[in-house]
Amino acid sequence: MADNSEQHVVSDHIFCAHCGIENAKGGYACSRCGERLLEVHTDTVSPMGLVSCSHCGGANNNRAAYCWVCGKEMIDAARISPAPRPQPAAAPASGPTSAPTSAPKARAYRPDLNPVSTPTSEPSGEPGDLRGSTSQSPEFEIQAPTDIPLGSADAPPNTSGTRDGEIPPGVKKWNWAAFLMPAVWGLFSGVPYTVILFGAAFLPTNLQFAVMVAASLFLGFKGNELAWRGKKWRSVEHFNAFQKQWTSWAVKLTIAVGAILIFFVMSQSGA
Repeated sequence: MADNSEQHVVSDHIFCAHCGIENAKGGYACSRCGERLLEVHTDTVSPMGLVSCSHCGGANNNRAAYCWVCGKEMIDAARISPAPRPQPAAAPASGPTSAPTSAPKARAYRPDLNPVSTPTSEPSGEPGDLRGSTSQSPEFEIQAPTDIPLGSADAPPNTSGTRDGEIPPGVKKWNWAAFLMPAVWGLFSGVPYTVILFGAAFLPTNLQFAVMVAASLFLGFKGNELAWRGKKWRSVEHFNAFQKQWTSWAVKLTIAVGAILIFFVMSQSGA
């Protein structure tokens, strides 16, 4: 695959790295999911590292679900390294000769590396060389590699978006948004078949109430698991933040609808 990670967007649109929806270039957040729109290049600072889109070769963040350049799903993405920043040139020495900055470190004596040979001839008047064999290689300090991305090796695998993906512990909990407004919540959380609940409006009143209560209870218990497997999420934290925002909207809408119903009932009874 050719390395086209240096390419820049020349059109007036970019794609959301979370949901893949096309947005106008220069916008702050996605018009669908509300995620912030970012342009990523090889010189972008990213502690998690960068990956290259297998379709267009554009550089993307490590946890991007869709390419911001072409909008394709990030499948078989190749890891790339950001371009190194230029280092400032060292200042020249001020004097004709530069003095050593530090004295050489004394090597520790080790009997296995520095054996003292027993003289076989008569000792001369000069002191013997106790530094050991000259074939010993000098000691060097071992430095850790700096081009390996940090934070990715120990991160748990992201199983979202797969039918049989393992549910992380932080996802297994009650979902108030799915309980209060199941039909609308499912359309934006990866459970689109909840749209059939709109058809309950054509059922008799008693049957309609029973269907909505059963669906609300089921999605309240299983909504998080269905949403985790039904859509690609960047992380457990991103999933929980999305559900928390929907819960806030659902509670506010439920309170508003309840207040309207109470006002309507009181006005009818007063009349």
